Amino acid sequence: MLPSTCPNVSRALLLGLATFLNCLPTSAATAPDLHQAGPPVHRPDRGLDWPDGQALPTFAQPAEDLDALMVQQLAPDEQITFSAFQGLVNRTQPRFILLDERAGEGRDTWLQTKGMDVRHFHLHAKDKRFGLIAKYATELRGVVLYDPSRSPHFRNLAGTVAGLEQALPVTPEILRELLSAGWDPKILVDLTELPFTTSREIYQHLIENYWERCNKRLIISARPEDHGDLHHTRDLAAACGAAVIWLDPRNSQERKDLGRFFQDMKPGHAIALGWYSTERSGITAASEYGIGTMPADFFNGATVFSGGPREIHVPPVPKMPLLENKVYVAMFISDGDNIQYVQHAMRSFWDQGANLRGKVPMNWTIAPGLVDIAPGMLNYYYETSTPMECFVSGPSGMGYLIPFNTLKEEGADVGATTTQRERMDGYTRMTGNYMERAGLRVTTIWDDATPDQRASYAENCRQLYGLTVQNFRDVPSVASSVEEKRLRFEKLGIPYAGSYDHIHGDLTRAIGRWNGKEPLFLAYQMDVWHEMKPQRILDLYHNLQKEFPDQVEFVRADHYFNLRNQAEGIAYNLCMDPETTVRSTSGDGTTATDGTSQTEWTSTVQEPWIGLDFGSPRTLRRYLVRHLPHEARAASLALQVSEDGKRWNTVDTRLEIEGPVDDVEIPPVRTRYARLRLAPTAKGRAVGIGDLEVYGTR
Repeated sequence: MLPSTCPNVSRALLLGLATFLNCLPTSAATAPDLHQAGPPVHRPDRGLDWPDGQALPTFAQPAEDLDALMVQQLAPDEQITFSAFQGLVNRTQPRFILLDERAGEGRDTWLQTKGMDVRHFHLHAKDKRFGLIAKYATELRGVVLYDPSRSPHFRNLAGTVAGLEQALPVTPEILRELLSAGWDPKILVDLTELPFTTSREIYQHLIENYWERCNKRLIISARPEDHGDLHHTRDLAAACGAAVIWLDPRNSQERKDLGRFFQDMKPGHAIALGWYSTERSGITAASEYGIGTMPADFFNGATVFSGGPREIHVPPVPKMPLLENKVYVAMFISDGDNIQYVQHAMRSFWDQGANLRGKVPMNWTIAPGLVDIAPGMLNYYYETSTPMECFVSGPSGMGYLIPFNTLKEEGADVGATTTQRERMDGYTRMTGNYMERAGLRVTTIWDDATPDQRASYAENCRQLYGLTVQNFRDVPSVASSVEEKRLRFEKLGIPYAGSYDHIHGDLTRAIGRWNGKEPLFLAYQMDVWHEMKPQRILDLYHNLQKEFPDQVEFVRADHYFNLRNQAEGIAYNLCMDPETTVRSTSGDGTTATDGTSQTEWTSTVQEPWIGLDFGSPRTLRRYLVRHLPHEARAASLALQVSEDGKRWNTVDTRLEIEGPVDDVEIPPVRTRYARLRLAPTAKGRAVGIGDLEVYGTR
């Protein structure tokens, strides 16, 4: 047990820790500040909020009374017009939404989850749709006229220009409808006079005449044909002045044209939304420039779902199991990088499997960019999860990136794609920022990462416990590794397993080869689109228990990487160890070490501390403190250690706390007890932290 007082602490520390700490040794190597920009502050009185360090724009709290149209009521070019209308109107405050009656999770499901009363919506009839535009005409400067009969790519050009001009993209037919509805708009730009017929000509015109005015922080890749992507996320493009394009990266010339856009976008400050003609050709084309892609060609209502409160309710993390001589298995469920999957299919799988979830650990991939584009969706999964569920980032962090491609396809060669280290660093810095904001500690990488790319993750994503790498077609070069003696890259047993028999057969063979002398760790990823849904994962677990009694344990991903490090003598989060107990000046201090800043720990005593008893001596090497964003954040702190819980030595001090996180490497020190002492910013004021992690080995 940790004592409640310490007789060896001076009166100076009791009265003012910051002053006292100036006299203490500070022999510690401070790690780079991973989170220089804290979570952007949302201003509900501003329509569009897009500060530096934030990948996507966010919007004000949606109006209680929303105007709405069913997208199924609209012809293809009307979808182009009304998606831009949605973005332009919602710039000031979200007041209009396009609804999809075919959404698998239900047309109104997410709106109701967001707390919106759909009874207040004004769902306009098809014959009233152009009158709705006339209602908001004073907020529009005019129209951009285009003719898609020569090429559907004029839809993308018109959508881009319309966002820059605060105008609606319209065809001559739609313009006549607007005149009939009582609005006589000014034609700001007439694209019907352009002679172009090919996509390359049209996007060349966009680059030469409009690209300089585009924000270059966001690009929308949207297929413009009649059965393509005519309204998903186009509202974001109109709202913030982003370019809308569609170039086929399988074609060498069009791939070069696509590169002309990506090369002007700064890695770590830019993202792509939408999709490509093929997955690997498009993702590798963007990856070459360090730009991640959020698959979003069926994502609805971005300017509405990104509006309002943005606090993320990261769930507490349970203690990991006691390390034993067992087979530990981590099961990763795809396809959470795909935000349309998160919005539609995942919601269905999640809700339908509610009676199954919580019976066995499952690891769900999810997109960290949801903290901007749909925080309510991320919070829904967090708030309805069980302690058995762990959330990890989809490939390969903040947006889908393939740093090293292992499958040769048309337009995608095998080999490293993000070859310039500064581009990789930009991407991993953004990933580190968003993983922290989303409370994610593990990511999956498609497909592989070179030593230099792995070093970039280790340097810029220090909050990660581990990463998995794919093993498509059993590529020999794909291998596990440990970077900086702490960050593990784990080669998956099977990537994207589509059937029960496939994964069961591989698992039984691996367990059959196990020597039983030390723990065995196995990680698999399942293709959620086919057989391997929650029920089959549960079936797999139960059958393995019958085949290998008391030998196999399924675990959360965060537990998996910490257990593996523990087994191999690599530093792991001792606060997650079941043998570690926590006390504080406020009694139970578990809220300070439960893996989330949502459960804040604060104290009003004169000299507050949080103490850890590891059960037996450990060698400490690092600690991390997540600070509070309000007046209860500490002014300074000290980490102290003790062999007996009575006599304490200070091993590190932080006299000036500025950023949201302190992540500190310390010289190795052997101890059974550790405690964090805090000083408030003002006498008599409460002081606390969001979370504490201490890393060490047995």
